[in-house]
Amino acid sequence: MTTTQSNAPSPAESTAAKALAAAGDADSARDVGALDAAARQAAERLGRNKKGLVERLIYGPTPSPSELQSGAIAASKAGERGAPVVAAALASLQRGEAFTADGKLSAALRQAVAAEKGYGFTVPGEFGGLDGKYIELALVEEDMAANGLGPLAVEISGELTIGAGSLLAYGTEAQKRLFLPLVAQGELMAFGLTEVGIGVNAKKVRAYVEPDPATGGFRLYAHGDRNKLWITNATHGGLVGIVARVGQDGKQVGLFVTRLPEKDVRAEDGAGYEFWCRSSDTGAFTANHNARLHFHGYPLQASEQIQADGVEVLFYCLRMGRCMLAAMAAGYQRMFAADALAYARAREGVGGQVSKHELPRQHLGRMVGGALQSRALSHLSLQQDADGFDLAGLRDLTKSAAATTALQSQIACERVLGGRSFDSGSRVHQARHNMHVFGVVEGEDDLILMGMVKDVTDGFTSRYMAGMLGVLQSINVGQDGKPLPPDQRLLRITPATVFSKPNKVWQATVRLLANGSFWLLALWIVWNLVLEVLALPLRLLPTGMLPRYQLLPKELRGYARFAERRLRWLRWAYLGINLHFQLELTRAQIPLQRLGKAIEHLVSMLALCHHAAALPDGSQRRVAALQCEQLMTQAKGLRLLTGLWQMDRLRSLVAAVGDDLEQGQCTLVDGVAPQPFAHPFEQKPKKPKG
Repeated sequence: MTTTQSNAPSPAESTAAKALAAAGDADSARDVGALDAAARQAAERLGRNKKGLVERLIYGPTPSPSELQSGAIAASKAGERGAPVVAAALASLQRGEAFTADGKLSAALRQAVAAEKGYGFTVPGEFGGLDGKYIELALVEEDMAANGLGPLAVEISGELTIGAGSLLAYGTEAQKRLFLPLVAQGELMAFGLTEVGIGVNAKKVRAYVEPDPATGGFRLYAHGDRNKLWITNATHGGLVGIVARVGQDGKQVGLFVTRLPEKDVRAEDGAGYEFWCRSSDTGAFTANHNARLHFHGYPLQASEQIQADGVEVLFYCLRMGRCMLAAMAAGYQRMFAADALAYARAREGVGGQVSKHELPRQHLGRMVGGALQSRALSHLSLQQDADGFDLAGLRDLTKSAAATTALQSQIACERVLGGRSFDSGSRVHQARHNMHVFGVVEGEDDLILMGMVKDVTDGFTSRYMAGMLGVLQSINVGQDGKPLPPDQRLLRITPATVFSKPNKVWQATVRLLANGSFWLLALWIVWNLVLEVLALPLRLLPTGMLPRYQLLPKELRGYARFAERRLRWLRWAYLGINLHFQLELTRAQIPLQRLGKAIEHLVSMLALCHHAAALPDGSQRRVAALQCEQLMTQAKGLRLLTGLWQMDRLRSLVAAVGDDLEQGQCTLVDGVAPQPFAHPFEQKPKKPKG
């Protein structure tokens, strides 16, 4: 039997990786296992040993109101450290110096902000920085984005979260003293992860380094589809952290910090390497440097290697990047609301000012509601991190919710402004591409929501569901000890399976009854059912009589109670989804995404209620109530347990149409020639026949 485990994940890997292996998807199991290991190492580096907030909201113990309000309270006490940075940036904007004639961020703007240590905001003072906190940086980023300087917020966010952040956490003392003062002075620093052929899955990078015996360093190869692509802040002469495989076929992924050449270097120049930096020609982040980088034999010094796994560094830094994205999203939405409101007040519609009509008001409410939601989640996440809580789940949910509301607010703003929102000089128009790309950068929202579900349910799955997964895995192994062919595997036991494969069902039942985790699951179900029954009388009590909700304004109490009750119910929804889909859940993205969206809506409601409650601002409480009402409507529409069979139908229809498209059998796209990729993947040489 030992020969069957060559492709299986190790016991230390997550249940999700084991489930993928049990379903026969060894490649995905290895990828997920490796990413999970890197995430665990990053959490250990951070010292975050307190259970995450989202997991506790679902499985208990329920967080206290003071914990839920901690982000808003911390932001209110943050002080004015960032005020000079914002003032310098806005002064440059008012003087007409912030952007160049072609719409790029100007050197004058960067100099003004660097003079106030904006580029070194969170860099320690010993390295020339401002020694600010991340929650203070979030306030700066929001104010910049709210006042038409979103591209500057994007630039500084990348500079500090994943640029300086990687050096602060993993750099040697010499590396910190060399590079951090440069960052604090305003030199741009990029992070080179994504490639022409690879997205944000760092374990799949194909750029690589080879040892250089002549120098004791390395030579970097990132050519063709290994080119680094969509690298924000990358420019000639700038700093960059390059993620590359150590050895062309090596398993280790490394990180190297270097300064790029001041100009392109051709092979015929005699330097012994090639390098070029060109625009990635993206329609988003057009005011920022965004480049495609080519390296062939590029020299790296041994001292430029960060002594850590590149994927671990990525996980470590992205948590702050996602919180800052939410802060920027809050600012952008405030900008949309301000511009739409100015128009609605000034414009006479049918029957009076546009601002007097209900539908434009609803659109305006969506903008300010999305802004407050993004701010509440950003501040809560940042304070959770500062208090030592694991951000697993919350960081991804925060990013997804902020990106979603930002795009919804863009559309709402367009509904109010009409054609004026497309004016080439309108900052609403200029923001449009960024709002679309917010849902893609650092991971596509639907995919990171599925990752969020895995993170917050992994403890439950590992303890109570592993037995069922193990039993199903065991019956998918043949007598020779090797996995059965895909068409012979049993991923799901249904009533129909009892008749079609009775022997396998009997075999699985016997093994399941002999498995200890099955009885643990049964005990968990009984215990939680008892708790539900005992709690039923409390359901009859008015919300205002419960001490937990008396701390909230009256208009928000019902929403908070609804969100907490629904979040606790999701433990049953997740159990039902597992029992229904079983091993097929490794391929069933629709139910996991739907569950993730439900969690996102409910946690957002709770964050809004407590954020608004912590501040003596009646207008924000009314905004929070409106946004909660809209979120509650969406949450009620996401059917989980009652929609299992509907999801089966949906998945089968999606599969049928997907198969038609994949196999070229959908006539709707017949005769439509696709446009070639802007950055075509490198063609692989064909193997000779015979």
